[in-house]
Amino acid sequence: MNVLSFIFATGCLLAASLYGLAQDNTPFLGVKGHTGFIIPHTAVLQSVADTNPWGVSLEGGRVLKTAGAWASCNCFTKVGLEAAYFNYQNPQELGASYNLIIFGEPYIALRGNWSVTLRGAVGVSYLTKVYDEVANPTNLFFSTPLNFLGAASLTLDYRVLDRYVFRLSANYNHISNGGRRAPNKGMNFPTVSLGVEKHFGDRQFPTYAKRPGLRERNWYRYIFLSGSRETVKADSLHQRSGHLNTGLEAGFMRSVSNINALSGGFELYVNGAWAEAAQRQNEKVIPVRSSLTLGHALVFGKFSFTQQLGYHLRQPSILANQSFFQRYALYYRLGRWLNAGISLQARGPVADYMDIRMGARW
Repeated sequence: MNVLSFIFATGCLLAASLYGLAQDNTPFLGVKGHTGFIIPHTAVLQSVADTNPWGVSLEGGRVLKTAGAWASCNCFTKVGLEAAYFNYQNPQELGASYNLIIFGEPYIALRGNWSVTLRGAVGVSYLTKVYDEVANPTNLFFSTPLNFLGAASLTLDYRVLDRYVFRLSANYNHISNGGRRAPNKGMNFPTVSLGVEKHFGDRQFPTYAKRPGLRERNWYRYIFLSGSRETVKADSLHQRSGHLNTGLEAGFMRSVSNINALSGGFELYVNGAWAEAAQRQNEKVIPVRSSLTLGHALVFGKFSFTQQLGYHLRQPSILANQSFFQRYALYYRLGRWLNAGISLQARGPVADYMDIRMGARW
């Protein structure tokens, strides 16, 4: 697959997705060019990360302008699908990636022809070069071709010619395999992008009265089940084995504004790969970790983005003595209380694992 065929095929998909949208919402198509750098978050990545990636992306979706969409967050929001190609300027070791991404992008400021948006995005990434013990031992970023991608963007827009918008964005991108196979240090690469968007309809925003949002209640409760898969590498005595890992998190949220809330909770996490690793070392462990979490939730309509700082109360002795972690999660509300999402746990700039989540917030 080359870049042009990938962009063309995705353009057809985006055009089809825009057909027949409600008149109250405005379809759009856009293109962006990216340039950036890779963060070498450990010393062993310094040499291979010394490049300046470039990329191009094509996206489409709709601006939600109905009264119902406004009522959910007191804001207007864009939702859509993005296809992106990134070249990491190191063809022998890093190659390139093809990415398919879904995003939610609320407007956080509107003034005349100017606007500011904040985007959260998740997707999948296909890498053309991955770690190989013999052929590519320095690429410790990725060990599987198919990976997860998470991104956040802050964008300044300027409207010209009524239906065209010039865009300047600061983007932060993360790609990893979610801890399914080692090595998996993950790649963090910020980019700056310039682009243009065309809106297929009136870009004027209606006026609606503000709703209570999260302030409708002071306290909320939540409970989530999570699942992920991790692979233990083969060695001279054992074959490679995969393990299903599960977690349970519960806690409370306290609203502090219409779109912001603070949270605190407790988590239990069971990892079968830990038991396998201990068994290979002739040790016996209980593969359970318990943790406390404090966090913040940013809620825009049906989308919510959470950031948490966690502390391990108990963990198996075979693990490194690391007490603190961060978790970033993106959720989508499926009904009145049911939520589904994806989360990434990290320790500083290094990704630990990624999981899928389903639960309730009420």
